[in-house]
Amino acid sequence: MTMPLPQGAPATLRDAFAHIGAVTAPTVLDVKVLALTEAAAMTLYYKTAEGTDNAAVRDLLHANGREEFLHAQRAALAVKAISGEDFFPPLAEDNPYLQDGGAPFAPVTAEALKGLAQGEFGGEALYEKWAVATDNAEAARLFRLNGKEETDHGNRLLQAAALL
Repeated sequence: MTMPLPQGAPATLRDAFAHIGAVTAPTVLDVKVLALTEAAAMTLYYKTAEGTDNAAVRDLLHANGREEFLHAQRAALAVKAISGEDFFPPLAEDNPYLQDGGAPFAPVTAEALKGLAQGEFGGEALYEKWAVATDNAEAARLFRLNGKEETDHGNRLLQAAALL
């Protein structure tokens, strides 16, 4: 059963990504939207991996996808740390941002993967901004863990691009 969007959340995945990118001081709603987008990103990476026959590139994209769901789980833990509320990131079939099935992030070309890498590198700065803006030490710790891995994602994407 598809999880309902939290009240006040952006209606589409595209809008949710834009919303997250614009937040400077996250609210509980923002962290929930983050958890949903990170969970959706797992599926987007897996869909993107379907676009190549290169096994090494697929493996790198799958590694990023698995970590995106870990980011969603950490964001859910941040919701709990900040508000005391239990929040669980949904699997793809229950994610309201994937009701249309989810499409690849980008075609699997060196240029597209390099562009996607730049977005992932920006994720570390976003998470750091959120960590600084929160008064909750546990949430800040979780944000910083995710941020470091965003850089890992970018590096994997550059590695994948070099394989094409």
